[in-house]
Amino acid sequence: MFRMFTQFHNFMEVEYLPVITPTKDNQENAIHFAERTSHVLAGALNVLQTSHSYGDWMLLTKAAKLGLDKATEYTVEMAWVESSFNVSTSEALDFLDKFLSMKPNARGHVNIHGFSAVLRLGLCPYTEKIFYFLDVERCGYITFRQFLLGSAHVLRQPFFRQACIAAFDECDDGQGYISMQQLGDVVEHAVPNLHHEKLYELFKLFDMDNDGLISREDFMTCLLRNPLLIALFAAHTDFHNSLEVM
Repeated sequence: MFRMFTQFHNFMEVEYLPVITPTKDNQENAIHFAERTSHVLAGALNVLQTSHSYGDWMLLTKAAKLGLDKATEYTVEMAWVESSFNVSTSEALDFLDKFLSMKPNARGHVNIHGFSAVLRLGLCPYTEKIFYFLDVERCGYITFRQFLLGSAHVLRQPFFRQACIAAFDECDDGQGYISMQQLGDVVEHAVPNLHHEKLYELFKLFDMDNDGLISREDFMTCLLRNPLLIALFAAHTDFHNSLEVM
């Protein structure tokens, strides 16, 4: 080592990657070239190729800034999520906020009690059904990845928006808004004997502008942010067979 540092000329060769020349298809589509380059890079490093992207870095950074342990548990391979479910990084960050409100433990896991509290319904057969739709392995907890993919799966169903419109029309008596009583009359079919306190919490979740009434815009916005809640109205729409979560 000493001899190497004291001699006048040293030569060292480092091979990073073979030269990757874009094909004609790659020149027309930068995404294809990026995928090909990623594959070559993974092969050269002898590691598994993943679909992590800048969006994962944003999720990781947000989790790290909040001081969460194992912040890497909140990465989801956003490139694959975006291409498969058409979910943007901005939407994923919103879902992360929702998931964090469920108070995950140090491992990034949320149990059914934290999950049901955020749904505003408490522990009941309905919340158990939705929870185990996400917890496919019956581990007793869900991860952010499961929550995001499950929500995105429902949100991107072909007739999701039509189902939301039909659900609002079922609750509305023609006045263009929904009262707490009207919401309760429909929800009780999915959650019988729902306590008044829980109904009030659910109503406040839908009443986005806090004016004491749920407008169509309020209703749609809430379900777009909380797509799993569409199951509350499944029996009252013509699209329940299209929403597989039902």
